[in-house]
Amino acid sequence: MTPNATLLFFLVTSAARDDEAKVVDIDAVMNKLNIVLLTLTIVLGTTGNSVVIWVAGFKLNPTVTNVWLVNLAVADLIFCLSRVLSLTKKLFFDYWPFGIFLCKFNGFFRYTNMFCSVFLLAVISMDRTLCIWYPVFTKRRRTICAARLVSAGVWAVAAILSAPYFAYRRVYLDKNNLSKCSLEDNEPNGDNSAKLALYLMRFLCGFLLPFLIILCCYILAGLGIRRTRLLGKSRPLRILVSLVCAFFLCWAPYHCLLLAKMVNSNSTVVKVGLTGATGFTYFNSCVNPLLYFCMGLDMRGSRFRQTLVGVYRRALADDRDGRSTQSNERTVDDSSGSASQPTLSLK
Repeated sequence: MTPNATLLFFLVTSAARDDEAKVVDIDAVMNKLNIVLLTLTIVLGTTGNSVVIWVAGFKLNPTVTNVWLVNLAVADLIFCLSRVLSLTKKLFFDYWPFGIFLCKFNGFFRYTNMFCSVFLLAVISMDRTLCIWYPVFTKRRRTICAARLVSAGVWAVAAILSAPYFAYRRVYLDKNNLSKCSLEDNEPNGDNSAKLALYLMRFLCGFLLPFLIILCCYILAGLGIRRTRLLGKSRPLRILVSLVCAFFLCWAPYHCLLLAKMVNSNSTVVKVGLTGATGFTYFNSCVNPLLYFCMGLDMRGSRFRQTLVGVYRRALADDRDGRSTQSNERTVDDSSGSASQPTLSLK
């Protein structure tokens, strides 16, 4: 080999090694980012959704809106608890150590949460639009029993759409002879038609169609508010719009990269990006309680005298309950402020 050819070979080999090292570094960064997001999801999501279920389910008067929000919180709580397996695997193992059943169970609840959350957001959007445009009709037909039946139907549909993930998900050995839990079938004929069908169903039913329904509903709701000047409907509407925006901001990158993976499954950029986007989908399950907390804070009052239950009560209550809650808290504040006792009792 001539000296020039040797030098060229050395430069090409060094460049290839540098590119490989960069990819490995990016994979390591994404893996650490996923661990952080998983930890935040489990800690904040379990605590926050439990508080939401307690306040909306047991501390407030039963309403249709509370039925929707409790079901949404239950779906997120189950998802957060099931992520413990994924976090344990990422922290302590380079392979899937929990067996075939938990592999299927973990994937099933992940996508049940996704479908249930987006379907509930679509139902909430349609419910809010009907309340604005047909208040007389909804006053007669919009009952708690009907809301519970619709919620049960949403859970059933979400479970049916997630059942293929329980059927097709499996544990197999990868090229490093380590067990992996995935939809990858690793068959010699390379037939990925079932996997591609699941990707497409996930995108259409779990993202695109609900997004179009929700978008149409909120356009109609905005027109209805302007037409009827129902300013009292704007507060719960703002909360629901925030939930919808949070869901689609967390899930949109994942679905877009999933479509890119269907086109080019060997792209390194898509693989790395999909790893990071998956972590942000996890984080969506703990965002909703944080939004409730931020919207429930009373900035006009003393922020240090607001209890956690009071903040969530103010955020989750309907307009009438919210006004009565605020008036009761201000009455308590006025009475405590005008008391002649020199000591204050903090509850």
